[in-house]
Parts: sequence; structure tokens; C-alpha cells
Amino acid sequence: MARQEAVIDRLTRRIETSGLLEGALLIGSLARGEGDEVSDVDLIVVVADGQFSQAWAARRALEGGEAVAAWDDIDPEHAEIGGHKWLTKDLVLVECLLATPSSGVRLTEPFALLAGDPRLPGRLARRQPFTRDELDDFAQGRVDAGRTHEIEIAYGQLARAVRSARAQR
Repeated sequence: MARQEAVIDRLTRRIETSGLLEGALLIGSLARGEGDEVSDVDLIVVVADGQFSQAWAARRALEGGEAVAAWDDIDPEHAEIGGHKWLTKDLVLVECLLATPSSGVRLTEPFALLAGDPRLPGRLARRQPFTRDELDDFAQGRVDAGRTHEIEIAYGQLARAVRSARAQR
């Protein structure tokens, strides 16, 4: 997981130096301690209230010149929440959800505070942890609705193939 750790370290430094961002929380398999060599990096990047438009306009700076491809995932029904995703040169998929504390974004356990005030997680709404079935249903619904980028689909297929091959050894 050295590739992911290096990406997280560089991304954390960029977040810490931004005047528009309050901090970042690592979520997903890496936060659960279940990550492997092909796990993606899932983050909630907390934007200062009242600064979402400016932070969204500057979102590509999060990539730090490391992206070989990048795309956005916007749901017009949720103001002040947007997904910015990219594939790094080291073939790490990064999924950043940019959101303000007042946006209604919900945080679930476990998570790891990467940057920002230790009280930052307390400013976000909470929800119960997702079950594997809920995550799978959510992901499939996005694919069915055409809201999943082809690189995300291919990365998921690659990760499953690598894990399957590893299990067969």
C-alpha cells in the first residue's frame, strides 16, 4: 500500500496549504484497515462554509499534477457537495468528495482525520456504517444510471481480477 500512502501524504500537504479547505477525512477500506495494493483512496475534503464555489473551481489543484485522467461527479440535487476523482501516474484511483459542513454530507465510522482541526469530524452529520450490500447496491445503481466513469469501472474490474488471482495462489 506504499503507492496509496505516498499519494495520501502528498494530497494531505496540498489540503493543509489551501485557504479554502478545512481538512480531510480518509474513509473506505483504507480507513477500515482493509486496504490492499489495489484499493482506491476515498476522502471527504471539508470545504469552509461559504467557500464551495471557490474550492470547486480550484479542485484540480488537489491532483498536484499527478493525474493521468480526471473527472467530476456532480449531483445537482445536493448543493455544496461534489466528487472529484482522478487516476494518478502510479495508478492509484483517488475519489475526493468535496463538501461543506452545512451541506448535509454524512460521515460514518471508521474514518481517519488526515488534516484539519481534531474537532472537524464533529461538525459533520453522522450515519450508521454502510453494509457491503448497501455499498454494492449503491455502486450498481450508479453504473445503471450511467453515473460511473469508464475508468472507475475498469479500475474496479482490475482490482477484482488482481484480488481473484492473488486468492488463487
